[in-house]
Amino acid sequence: MNSRMLYSLILMICPVLMLLVWMILEPILLGEIDSDLKGKEAALAYMELNAGEGVLVYLINIPGTFCLVGTMLGLAFLGRSLQGSGAAFGSLSSSIFTVLIAVPIIGMGMSLAAMDLFDEGIIETAITIDMTADGIFSGMPVFWALGVVLLGIGLVMEKGFLPIWIGGLMLVTGVVGIPGVLILGDAGFIIWMLTLVAAVASGVVLFMRRAQE
Repeated sequence: MNSRMLYSLILMICPVLMLLVWMILEPILLGEIDSDLKGKEAALAYMELNAGEGVLVYLINIPGTFCLVGTMLGLAFLGRSLQGSGAAFGSLSSSIFTVLIAVPIIGMGMSLAAMDLFDEGIIETAITIDMTADGIFSGMPVFWALGVVLLGIGLVMEKGFLPIWIGGLMLVTGVVGIPGVLILGDAGFIIWMLTLVAAVASGVVLFMRRAQE
């Protein structure tokens, strides 16, 4: 299996599994907190929800984080694979996604540490660490959108590498997403979902093309 086949599989599988874990399995197995809660109250409610769940919390959060990291790795490989007129934009996009990989890894570690402290009764410290973990994620959507914009430009310029609509979708969602994630609130999640659609479509096209060779 060569690298292009590998990252096409990553792009096909990881976004889908990530959504399955965090949008379906987590609410079913662990439940959800009140969406009106903010800040300290939200952090406390989330940890109370997960308190006593033991290994189940790890079985949800670790695979979900792996899939998020895998999605960013796939996008980074996709950008790096551009070799023609879109190579410069692809390389910039790849650099952004490579750096962003650190965010969920650090955030997950802090979040799991916070839940361990909460189970031990160290409530205030646990809340502070959990809120810090959430804060680490706060800047990621803007840079994710920027990476998608650059990748979209690269794909549009490098004609024939992927169908033009995939590059166009990345470009449009990225441009809208940069201000959108800041001003649209929860509606910005839809923009992020569209970038995942483009990522999965990229993986499918590349996988089918490689399988036919």
